[in-house]
Amino acid sequence: MTRPAPSRAIPATPAATGPVRQADTVASLKAFSLYAMPGSETATSLAARRALMSRKGVSVEEISLRARERRHAASQIQRFDRRARLLALLVPAAAALAWVGSIQNSLPTLLTGYVLLALAAVALLARLTRTPDAARLPLEQYYLPDEQLASAEDITLLRRLAQQDPELDVVTTAWWRSTAPIRKGDIRLALDFQRAKRG
Repeated sequence: MTRPAPSRAIPATPAATGPVRQADTVASLKAFSLYAMPGSETATSLAARRALMSRKGVSVEEISLRARERRHAASQIQRFDRRARLLALLVPAAAALAWVGSIQNSLPTLLTGYVLLALAAVALLARLTRTPDAARLPLEQYYLPDEQLASAEDITLLRRLAQQDPELDVVTTAWWRSTAPIRKGDIRLALDFQRAKRG
């Protein structure tokens, strides 16, 4: 009695395995993706998501440096104001008057030119070396709106938004761990992201 020949397993064709492997790949990508893009993604929501993900926490030292630069620029503008410019024009005019008095051998004109030159030079020097009002203001006055520290109400709002949106919760968790404080610009990013997702 003869045994039947053992049946050989038919290898799966690429056509049969292709959809399965592709489905497994898509599933694995979704499993490892924290921010899987939904099909309803719009240009506005995508821009808001990118802005949220690219948020860079700014340290206290960096913000203070920016504020000092703005305060210095404002104080320079106030120091060399209209009165200082008029005094700067008066200095060469007085020098020219003294030179004319010297050429004409006119002692009154010469003395008048020297007196005006001395007064204008002293007044200009005092104007340029004074401390303007802008330099006396605290650094917080020169923070931009987005650079202001988040208030207690802002923090409460951010926590509530994170509880309502798991995606936002993942992002803001990294913010709490950062040494850079949360500022009003970060709250604005979260609000823009929520509005964009709601359409």
